[in-house]
This record gives sequence, C-alpha cells and structure tokens, in this order.
Amino acid sequence: MNTPGMHVPHRHKGERFDDWRARMAVRGGPVTHGLARAGWAGFAALGALIGFVFSVVWSIVTDHVENPGNFLGVMIVFMPLGAALFGVLGAPVQFLARAWLCTPTSAEQDAFRKARRADAPYTEEGLRNGGRWAASYGRCAASLQSFHAIVGALPQGPGRNWLTDVGSTLDDELTEALRLARLGDELAPDGKAVAGTPRRIADLLSSAEESFAQTTDRAAAISLDLHRNPEFESVRAQLDMLAAQTPHLRASGL
Repeated sequence: MNTPGMHVPHRHKGERFDDWRARMAVRGGPVTHGLARAGWAGFAALGALIGFVFSVVWSIVTDHVENPGNFLGVMIVFMPLGAALFGVLGAPVQFLARAWLCTPTSAEQDAFRKARRADAPYTEEGLRNGGRWAASYGRCAASLQSFHAIVGALPQGPGRNWLTDVGSTLDDELTEALRLARLGDELAPDGKAVAGTPRRIADLLSSAEESFAQTTDRAAAISLDLHRNPEFESVRAQLDMLAAQTPHLRASGL
C-alpha cells in the first residue's frame, strides 16, 4: 500500500509503470527485490558456489584432494565457468523481476478501471456518466445485484427455486429500466424531467428504484427465515408479498 507522501511512479499507457525501483515500495518482497536489483550477480555467485562444490567433489573422486595444485586448477576452471553460465541465466530472471514490479497490482487495476469509467462520457450501459438517468438505473441494478447474492446464498429447496424465478422477472424489469433510462437520456440529457414523457419516465424509474430496494429487503428477510426453517410453506405469505412488490415497468405501456 502507498504511504502518505510516497512518490507514485508515472504510469505508462496500458497501465504499466516506468520505475521498478519505486515500485518496490508497492509490491514484491526481499527475494523479488534482490533479483530485480542484481539477479545476474546473484545467479553468478550461485554458479561460482556450484563450481566450487563440483571442484571439491571432483578432487575427492579422483583422489586429487591432497594435491593443492590440481585442486586449485580445477577451481580456476569450474568456478568462473559456473559463474558465467548462471550469470547468463540470471539476466532474464532479473529482467522478469523488474517487469513484474512494473505491472500494477489487482487493487491498482481496479482503481484504473474505476478512473476510466469516471472519466468516460458514457457508462457501460450507454448512459451519460454522472447523469440523472444513469444514477437511477444504477440504483436499480445495485438492488438487483444484492437480490441475486441473497438468493445464491440460500440452501437448495423450493424457497430458493421460487426466489430464483422472481430474480428472472427482476432481470427483465431491469432491462426495461435500462430502456427507459436511455429514452430519458435522449429526451432530457440534462436530467430536467419537468413535464411530458421525461417526467413520466422519471416517475416510473423512481418507483422502480423503490420497488427493487423493497424486494431485496424482503428477500433478505425471507432468506433468514429459510435458513432457520427451510420449509416452503412457512414463508409462503412473505413470498406472495414479495411478488406484489416487484417492479412492473413492462406494464407501463411507455
């Protein structure tokens, strides 16, 4: 996480960063940081150590361990050779470690996406970003998302199946809410729905917002009851009330 006052590296197009050194304050650990700083040197040192071990083993196997000259000669050959070979292998590892440090974390990627959406003139649904119609549709969509999360957490049974069917109806109503929001965006892009069709659309969406929220609240209450008592009949009256609360935008005739 960034600390207050910490320098935030410049971001490339494509959400990559320039300075891998500055990125070490954001991601990675001692091993990754060490590889990024001097991966080739670390691998070269490892190669030299392996060369030394090989020299000792070779001298023991060939009975030259008591001959310092032969042992020194073997080390002179194998330690630099091991350092060179492993140093070459360490160079791409160092490059990959630096490249990884320069890539954004998941949290940063989410922040980048949110920033792009905030800067875009239109939302993903094609509504004017920050406008009245986008906000109204967004509240409906948020309630429906919560509804589906509640249903997904229920145990299998008639109650969950029934609520799943209600969710399908709500999906269709949300599609209609998006159509109406787009129509309102075209007719009153400034959001000033004071009369005529824009006013009627605004009233319908306002009512839909309330219905989506109430339906989700009642689904949460039903969910608690079903967790305590999974019998369908025990919540039948509440389910009937929930069905009556669902939005009815498709029946508006607009």
